[in-house]
Amino acid sequence: MGVLEEFWEDLLDETTFSLFAIHSNLEDYALAYALNKSCGLRLKRTDKDLDLDKQGLFVVFQWKDQGNFREWTLFRNPGMEASSGPYEGLFPNEPTMNRPYLIPERKEVDFFLKLDGEEHGLQILSELLSVPKVITAYRVEASKLKSKYNLIY
Repeated sequence: MGVLEEFWEDLLDETTFSLFAIHSNLEDYALAYALNKSCGLRLKRTDKDLDLDKQGLFVVFQWKDQGNFREWTLFRNPGMEASSGPYEGLFPNEPTMNRPYLIPERKEVDFFLKLDGEEHGLQILSELLSVPKVITAYRVEASKLKSKYNLIY
C-alpha cells in the first residue's frame, strides 16, 4: 500500500458518512428537485463537476446543512467522457464515447446520495423510497467498496 492510499484510508476512517444507492429513470436535475421537495433538502448543482482523471466527469449536487452539521451530496454514477483516441472503423475522425462509472463495482446504480455527518433522528431510506419516480433505494456499505476514494468530494 502506497503512502497516498494510506492517507486516503486514514481520511475515510476519520470521516463519518452514510451512503445510499438510488435507482431512478429521472435526469439528475429532476431527481435533485424531487429530493429537495420530498425530503426537505436544498441540493444545488456544483459549479464544477467531479473530474476523476482518466475516469470521467460526474454531475454533483450538494447542500451544506450548517445548522445540523451535515453535508448532503448527490452523485450521478454513470458519467460522461469523450475520448478522441485512434479509432478504426466507419468514422475514424469522430470522438468515441466511454461510459465511466463513479463506483464501477455498482454499475447498476443510477445515483449515490452521501450524507457526511450523523443521521440521528433521520428516516432517510423511507424518505427516499417515498420520492415519486425513485424505483428503489438502499443503504450501501462504503467501507466494502474498492472505489470508495471517488466519493471524497
